[in-house]
Amino acid sequence: MKTGYHAVYSKDFFDGIDDARKYGFDFVQFDLGVPKFFLNGFTNQNLEDISAYANDKGVTITFHAPADNVGLFCDFPIIRKGILGEFSLILEKANKLNARHITFHAGNYSQFKKSGTKKDDSNTSYYEQVLYDNVRYLTERCGDVLVCIENFIWGDVSRRAIKRLIDDGNALYLTLDAAKLYSDVTATAIIKDDYELFIQYKDYIREMHIHDMNKEFKSHQTVGTGTVDFQLFKQFLNNNVYLNFEIRPVEAAKTSKDNLSSIWECNFAV
Repeated sequence: MKTGYHAVYSKDFFDGIDDARKYGFDFVQFDLGVPKFFLNGFTNQNLEDISAYANDKGVTITFHAPADNVGLFCDFPIIRKGILGEFSLILEKANKLNARHITFHAGNYSQFKKSGTKKDDSNTSYYEQVLYDNVRYLTERCGDVLVCIENFIWGDVSRRAIKRLIDDGNALYLTLDAAKLYSDVTATAIIKDDYELFIQYKDYIREMHIHDMNKEFKSHQTVGTGTVDFQLFKQFLNNNVYLNFEIRPVEAAKTSKDNLSSIWECNFAV
């Protein structure tokens, strides 16, 4: 079972790799929403040097795609072309880095609900197809890198598109975020539809994001300081699932790894 951490505050790629080795992680997940990790300006030689360094340290590289201001529901033609072009470039360079996988957020789409209603269903088929086509565009260009989609603000449209993509044989995999599987910050109610999707497509899970949540600080808290029932997620473990301790900084990720080891009564060894 491979364990890793979410690199945001590392000085550079080499520093992030060093911290993975120092704190006993098998992999590091660099967040490509952080400007210093933008891959655009890296030459082939830069990428070769980083890949060789990671290999020498025995650390695997993974990525989290930019997600806060871009998404895979985007349909504005020029912006859509730009987003897919950027993501394709990321996949190209991730392959040169021998990255194992990249996790994406689907994002969201425009909705204009009417008075007296809770949601707008007028364009759901259209947006389902937009997400389907955008993700397929990436899976057709992913090379040896696994494309994973994470359960972040999923709805009926996202779930339908994801199921179609997998059922149609596209190379799409899943990232299960433990805290995001809850519908509120008190972590008392599981999002049933998301949970059932993960049960149904359990064999497609390739990464699990581990972090706790509490009322004061919400998500991305040290394991054991919140209300997430981590026993629920032990059923999803297998050798294909990489455990990413998505708690910052790296010292907190290491503490979380130790805490989860105690909760699950297992040994995470490099």
